[in-house]
Amino acid sequence: MDVNELAWAREALLRMQSAADMVGYEKSWKDFLHYLDRAWSKLEKRLHADGGAQRHLSEVNRWRKEDDLLRYLVQARNTDEHSIQEIVVNRSGGLTITGGPGGGRIHKGIFNGSGHVDNLVYDGDLEIKFHPDRLEVISVTSRGVTYSPPENHMGSPVKSRLPHELAQMALEYYEAKVQQISQGLSGRAVL
Repeated sequence: MDVNELAWAREALLRMQSAADMVGYEKSWKDFLHYLDRAWSKLEKRLHADGGAQRHLSEVNRWRKEDDLLRYLVQARNTDEHSIQEIVVNRSGGLTITGGPGGGRIHKGIFNGSGHVDNLVYDGDLEIKFHPDRLEVISVTSRGVTYSPPENHMGSPVKSRLPHELAQMALEYYEAKVQQISQGLSGRAVL
């Protein structure tokens, strides 16, 4: 089953993953939201009268209202499309140093702004992570209802607030559903 907008959503995801700056990343995120929602709307309209597809369409529509991730993406798209609210926030980069059992001690080292560490000498159990500047999803309000960033998707915890990671999870879900619908309709000239 050919759903052009789903392919365009994947292209927007790829652009997010390779964006050279935050402006390009944010535009690709908004493009992704638009194309993902448009893909589902067009597929629904195309298959509305087909009884064999109704079970799948109903299931996805239910999850679009109940699943944290899918509901959030629908509402983020609506908020972007119909309001002037921001749907992402720019988080400054930083460095986290976490000590394991017994902690640790840094004796010397150079940490620069790009996450490069030089001449690090430490002892103990330390985990050092650099976090670059990034955009993160934020709560959005649509029609007076506030939707927080997703905590779960299909029963699994969502630990990320990064748009491209949320996009990847959602795209995998929608592509799998389109595949199921296609298999159910195979051999029939519906599309």
